[in-house]
Amino acid sequence: MSMRARFLSQCALCLLALAPLASYAVLQDEIQVYDDEINAKGEQSLELHVNNTPNGLVTQSYPGEVMNNHNTRITPEYAYGLGHDLEAGFYINSVVSGGTWNYAGAKVRMKYLPIMEDKGYPFFAGVNVELSNTLPQYEQSRYNGEARFILGKHVDKWLFVINPIFDQQLSQPYVHQAPDFNTAIRVSREVAPDWAVGTEFYSNYNQIGSGPLANPNTQQLVFLKVYCDAGPLPFQAGVGRGFTNSSDTWTLMTIVSIPLP
Repeated sequence: MSMRARFLSQCALCLLALAPLASYAVLQDEIQVYDDEINAKGEQSLELHVNNTPNGLVTQSYPGEVMNNHNTRITPEYAYGLGHDLEAGFYINSVVSGGTWNYAGAKVRMKYLPIMEDKGYPFFAGVNVELSNTLPQYEQSRYNGEARFILGKHVDKWLFVINPIFDQQLSQPYVHQAPDFNTAIRVSREVAPDWAVGTEFYSNYNQIGSGPLANPNTQQLVFLKVYCDAGPLPFQAGVGRGFTNSSDTWTLMTIVSIPLP
């Protein structure tokens, strides 16, 4: 069996294994499509995720929920390259509401990218596995897991990426429920050296096996984004528009990369 076939079969097994372990992301701490960026062995990085919702939903989906509306989410993310196509990451989540900073939770993750175009493959592929501990006012289940698969390709100056995402609540009494299925898609084009523009599409399709898909009851957001890999502080920035009854109307986001030794 070829290396590519072995990886695809391992992905399928991983998918089945992680589905019962895979969080419905009520806390919008990270707006990002995972691509082929990964730290080399011993390399470290720090990113600051800042997201704001000037106009969003106000009806709670469960008692005590803190909504995104008029809130700002601030999340620093540290990552370290382990080698062998592995990268470990750690997040600290916070929410600024009414001018007050509030601790929201923490996450750990492991990113695995064994298939890369610079290794001779026609595409890149891998998986990111994440575990989170989030305060219940931001996510209904305090403990959650996520398996985010990564598949993409560079075509000349274009980049196409899709992340099929399986989220599983791990707290009682939710742990016995089926995982949620979500997707994140990016299409972007380089317009100048180290500069690109594009669009990202995020869909939250709710629980697997919960019945026919009703589009107005799902979260659907489209972002127009700019990507800059140059300068002392590389960044992504964008504005998002929700277009279903269950989506925030407007969301602003940015990711700033802070150089580390």
